[in-house]
Amino acid sequence: MCMTIKEMNETMEQIKEWKRIKEQAEDNISALNAKAIEFLNETEACEAVDKKGNPIRKFTGTIFKATLSVQERESVDKTEVKKLLSKEDYKKVSKVSVYPVLRIS
Repeated sequence: MCMTIKEMNETMEQIKEWKRIKEQAEDNISALNAKAIEFLNETEACEAVDKKGNPIRKFTGTIFKATLSVQERESVDKTEVKKLLSKEDYKKVSKVSVYPVLRIS
């Protein structure tokens, strides 16, 4: 499909507007998440344990259920791994993804 210059400008304007709306929605969601976390942490009745016996915070509402637990994420320093491995070994354990990126500024 080929667009005119005018249509491309309108498309970019719409993209920027939707991104602004998305940012506002994410800000609102973050604020609501903070309120929910505060409630879970401050309400004694929310104390519970998960299936493995780990302590969590849990609230069952009329429609939805909220749980708050600790999660771990491990990261690896790529530079340090490259120092430890040869180029060939590093290629064996690394994965490179290539995808298109559209930037509008």
